[in-house]
Amino acid sequence: MFFANPLFLIGLVAVGIPIAVHLFSFRRYKKVYFSNVDRIADLRDETRRSSRVRQLLLLAARILAIVFLVLAFAQPTRPLREGQMQAGSTAVSIYIDNSFSMQNTDGEGPLLQRAIQRAREAAGAYRPSDRFQLLTNSMEGSQFRWLSRDEFIAALDDVDVSPRSVMISDVVQRQNDFLRQTSAANRHAYIISDMQQSTTDLDNLPADSVVSTTFVPIKAAQINNVYIDTVILSAPAYHRGAVITLTASIRNGGDVAVEKAPVGLYVDGRQRALASIDLPAGGVEVVPLRFVAESEGVADCYVETTDYPLTFDDRMYFSVNIASRIRVLAIGEENAYLRKLFEHDSVIEYRHIAERNIDFSAFASNDFIVLNEVSSIGSGLAQALTAYMEAGGVVLLIPPASANDTYNAFLAQHHAPLLQNSVHNVNRTLTVNLSATLYQGVFDGRNTDMEHPTFNAGYLPTVGASTIHETIIDNDGFDYLSSTSCGAGRLYLVAAPLRQECCNIMQQALFVPTFFNMALFSRPQQRCCYPLGYTDPILVNPSLVTDQGQLRIAAASGDYEAIPDLRMLGGRAAVMLHGEPSLPGNYHLRSASSALQEGLSFNYSRRESEMSFLSRSAIEQRLNQQDRGNYAVVRSGEKSIEQYVRQMSEGRPLWRWCVVLALLMLLAEIAIVRWPQGKALKK
Repeated sequence: MFFANPLFLIGLVAVGIPIAVHLFSFRRYKKVYFSNVDRIADLRDETRRSSRVRQLLLLAARILAIVFLVLAFAQPTRPLREGQMQAGSTAVSIYIDNSFSMQNTDGEGPLLQRAIQRAREAAGAYRPSDRFQLLTNSMEGSQFRWLSRDEFIAALDDVDVSPRSVMISDVVQRQNDFLRQTSAANRHAYIISDMQQSTTDLDNLPADSVVSTTFVPIKAAQINNVYIDTVILSAPAYHRGAVITLTASIRNGGDVAVEKAPVGLYVDGRQRALASIDLPAGGVEVVPLRFVAESEGVADCYVETTDYPLTFDDRMYFSVNIASRIRVLAIGEENAYLRKLFEHDSVIEYRHIAERNIDFSAFASNDFIVLNEVSSIGSGLAQALTAYMEAGGVVLLIPPASANDTYNAFLAQHHAPLLQNSVHNVNRTLTVNLSATLYQGVFDGRNTDMEHPTFNAGYLPTVGASTIHETIIDNDGFDYLSSTSCGAGRLYLVAAPLRQECCNIMQQALFVPTFFNMALFSRPQQRCCYPLGYTDPILVNPSLVTDQGQLRIAAASGDYEAIPDLRMLGGRAAVMLHGEPSLPGNYHLRSASSALQEGLSFNYSRRESEMSFLSRSAIEQRLNQQDRGNYAVVRSGEKSIEQYVRQMSEGRPLWRWCVVLALLMLLAEIAIVRWPQGKALKK
């Protein structure tokens, strides 16, 4: 406890006045003669004891009245936090949550406007000479500077809703880092937010002994919100004429069921599918939607539903890159089955060359390379294949009946299974891993009636401790077909030549999706959509990267264009967007010197879509569990935020209680004086 006017404590010497009065009695006594005083003796002793108690109570009341009156003038204050108030300047950082959820309203209006008013009141509780920082979800560099109080209040008028969603722990860390840079004696931070559960990660709050942080919850009304959560494509790649199937996950974030919510699929501005769903309270519905890829290139798509009042999450944009002709190069012995599969397909550009005619420099111009029973993998071929796969190329390795040591040397280099044990006449039925990446979008569940191929002769690949692979087709622990990641590319290994005497997979229905998908998925696979503000590298088609010009990203609508940062990562071309673009939609990535382009789509983050919030008591409980002594929570609506901030920064004033107690002591003195002295003697 400290005193605003400690010099008034000198007035406590006035306590000696009532003490002196009670020590020296100035009343004069006179004698009164009675004829008989026998019965007065007992009354005299009782009256003397009662008078002594009465005098002591009167003395105590007068002393306390003077003490409380002096304390009231000295203005005692109880600090709410240990060591909070120090002499010197004060630096204040105030964060206003201006995310989409702050568009919610209640009886007092939009939450964002209430948050701005709370910030204005908080600033008014400090001195004009103090320094302020205004922080919002944009986290712009211009916000990391000090403002005067008047500049801070003026800057509040420019705060508007932002599509960006940030975690509370990140905000607190930014505030702490910025406040540590100042030499102010007092450093205060305020978090003004609706405390949405999806962003209020109290478990990750930094421990800081210098900055005192206060949470100011803005109580939000619970509202219903139907939104599109995710869109998932059934396969990683498509070609012209393919039926593209996607699943849209629709969620009901409210506590009221929704009936017949419309869900529409739009491709290149045209509606291609429509569905109607019923959503229980808090439920989710997965809606399948389909359309046919009519042409090559980029399909600009979005799924949309209808909801009110929150509409930012009612549409999800996504892109589908319809593959142009895929270049397949077969090297070695020509395989009739592969030629028949690829040669007359409109999507595939198939070419075969003999082993003696290999041109290593031409590898980069092909999407898929098949090594079919080449006699050996020399050092030059191994080096060229490694560089090709590191850059994102896909290789299918089909060994001859008698593979030499160069095969295992090449396979060991890439941590793939080794061809060590040769077998004949084994007649084993193979099992298909239907969940393998190669079969995405091929099978609808596990089809137990599917005819399985039979393995008769070839190799039993061995797997070592350093082998990293995915099993696609196997039998009793050995892999007939496996996949190994090599840099940004992939290596497929078949354990036997594609001949009738080795395996009958060529006569099975499984042959087409297995080997055709190897070529189809050879293009770099991208996500169908990204959140706004995405900062990780995005791999791009190597065909887009040329020496003649830079890559450009432009909105499909034509109202945005920028030059992304092009980098090489592990031999693959990637772009860095550094948080751009800022608006959701379909975008195209293209080269200035080529007609090729790829689609990129961006959407608002769905973290703001779930309308669930932390109460003040829940926040306090979480903070207490973590023993966060330098964090506090204000009761919104209990009092003006200005009064609360004054108490938090200056402490709680106690002079009003001192005045009340002083008056109570004066009333007690009056009551003691006026209490009849003989009343206690009445029986």
